[in-house]
Order: sequence, then structure tokens, then C-alpha cells
Amino acid sequence: MISAGTFHVISTELTIGMFALSGVAFLLCAIQKGPISRESVAHWALLGGLIATPFAIVSGVNAVPGGGMDEPILANKLLLSMTSAGLAVGILLRRKWGGQVNLRHSSIGMLSVGLMLVTAGMGGEYSRGETLLLFIPKETVMLFPTWASIVLLIIGVAIVGKSTIEHRA
Repeated sequence: MISAGTFHVISTELTIGMFALSGVAFLLCAIQKGPISRESVAHWALLGGLIATPFAIVSGVNAVPGGGMDEPILANKLLLSMTSAGLAVGILLRRKWGGQVNLRHSSIGMLSVGLMLVTAGMGGEYSRGETLLLFIPKETVMLFPTWASIVLLIIGVAIVGKSTIEHRA
């Protein structure tokens, strides 16, 4: 039987590797250099990283000594990885619906990759006490206020059914 810590290392390496490959491919898309397969590589690697992300999160929570999320850095890791996953889903859906891979699309893809890499750096700080991310707050949890979540939920429900695409008769 494999331990939660070992499984977390495996799933994290898979997640970070796929996201890093995607980031390089999105960079090539942004500067419009490299092989024509750069768009496919960017999106397929992003999808692979996205599929591996829940395994890394769940195994990471299970591997924490004490089994709790009482450390601020762990809460921030969860927040950043979920933000990265949300951006990745948006990028993949935009591409699926026929969106072009332009500078904005590539930049958002690279932002998703960057957030996931920051999450990995915070994990290194938590487990080994070493990181290159000196600017990340250690004792502050960057949570979204409840009132802002409710306002966004109401706005989201209010605009359901309204199309952002101009329809011609």
C-alpha cells in the first residue's frame, strides 16, 4: 500500500510537470514561435495537469500531519490551486468553443500555470522550509469576503440566459 505522502509527491510532480509543459507551450503561442503543434501541446498538457490536480490536493490534505488545515499556508495553497484550476477550465472551454489562441488567451494560460507553480513553491516551504517565494504572506489567509461572494452569485444568476454573443436574424 502506498502512503498518502508518497502518492502526494507522485501526483504533485505529475501536476507541476504538465502545467510547466503547458506554460512553455503557451509562451511559444504568445510569441508565435516554434512548431505548429504548440497550441495542441499547451491545451492537452493543461488538461493533463487539470486532471491530476484533484489527486494532488486530496492526497496533500491527507498527508498533512494531524489531518487538518489549520496552517495559513495550506489554506493559501488550496486557494491558489483552485484559482489556477478555474482559469485552466476557462481556457480549455474557450478553446473548445472555437476561441482563437491569441496573446490574451496565452497570457491567461500562463497566469494559470504561474499560480500553480506558486502553489508548488509554497508546498516546498511548508514541507522543507525552503522557497524562492519570499513575497508570499505566511500568516495571512487570502480569503474572499462572504458578502462579495454573495454579490457575485446574485450577479451570476441575474445574467443567466443573457448571451454575450450578438445574434443576427
